[in-house]
Amino acid sequence: MLLIILGILCGPIFHVFDVDSLGTVVPFIAPLAIAFIGFNSGMQMNISDVMAQSGRAILLSILGFLISTILVGIFLHFTFNLRWAYSLLLSSAWGGVSTATVTAVCKHLKVSERTHTTLTMSSIIDDLIVMVSALTILNYILLGGMNVYDISLALMENVSISFFIGVIIGIAWLNVLWFSRRGDYTYTFTLAAILLVYSITEMLGGTGGIAIFLFGLVLGNSEAMAKFFRMKVDLLKMTELKTLMGKFHSELTFMLSTFFFVFIGLFYVYTGILTLFLGLIISFLLHAARFVGVKISTWRSSLASDLPAIGLIVGKGAAAAALSALPLAYSLPQADLLSSIALNVILLTNILSILLPVLLFKLSRK
Repeated sequence: MLLIILGILCGPIFHVFDVDSLGTVVPFIAPLAIAFIGFNSGMQMNISDVMAQSGRAILLSILGFLISTILVGIFLHFTFNLRWAYSLLLSSAWGGVSTATVTAVCKHLKVSERTHTTLTMSSIIDDLIVMVSALTILNYILLGGMNVYDISLALMENVSISFFIGVIIGIAWLNVLWFSRRGDYTYTFTLAAILLVYSITEMLGGTGGIAIFLFGLVLGNSEAMAKFFRMKVDLLKMTELKTLMGKFHSELTFMLSTFFFVFIGLFYVYTGILTLFLGLIISFLLHAARFVGVKISTWRSSLASDLPAIGLIVGKGAAAAALSALPLAYSLPQADLLSSIALNVILLTNILSILLPVLLFKLSRK
């Protein structure tokens, strides 16, 4: 929140930077941010943990995403008279929950360890669902003018290419990392691989963000992949290599996310109290959708004891911010207005995600 506010101060308020000049680099910065954030999300997702928590965590992610995307999409469509595709693009970008918000709020709430683990796992799964959905909708928008059949085929081809390249190059890169593990700049070399995967995928008609997520998922689960493909590697040393690489990329992603939050704050356009009010309405809609999703997914579960607090954690993070910049990056209709509303939503959902759960948790314990 402070980083976005810093960007607003340096941009539209004190004009430290020339926003018009910065606008020309948005089409390059936004995809780069999505690529690195997607790779880091893939690295953090442990497939075995997901399977262990699959029932509740996946159900929580899917229900929360669907309810919030549909509810907010309807609101955006009728309030701003946007095409359904544009409305669903933004609402899907806001359909997940930030892992950082989950961790921050759970520290101040006496929730069970199982609840904390399930919520964290669900927020990681959210990144996959949100990125695949938002980028697929963007591809649908960019394919405008084609009939439904051709668009369906194009989207299927796009996703298939993305999955194929992400997984295949990920497996190949495991071998490269293993053979170059004693060399210098091994981790920096992987940065070049990320850009390579993104570029090849986009050139062949796929979606770079999806391929990068899968690339990171393969590297983040190197032990499981090595066992499955019977690679002749030392699993213990492979784990150490993955851990070191994960820390390196986590810090790199942190720096990029820090820059990006300030960057999008520079483009904030205050269009009156109405925009703030609409952002507040969307934030409450997201909280309501999240609460309903959590209520259904935790039915007859021990997790239900931590309601209503956990049902109101919907703070948005770097993934939502990067995807919310897509209208600016691709010059979609009303991009400036939608970008401003997106920033209001990110700020307000994080504020409410801190205040509401703590308040309601205390009230429910009285």
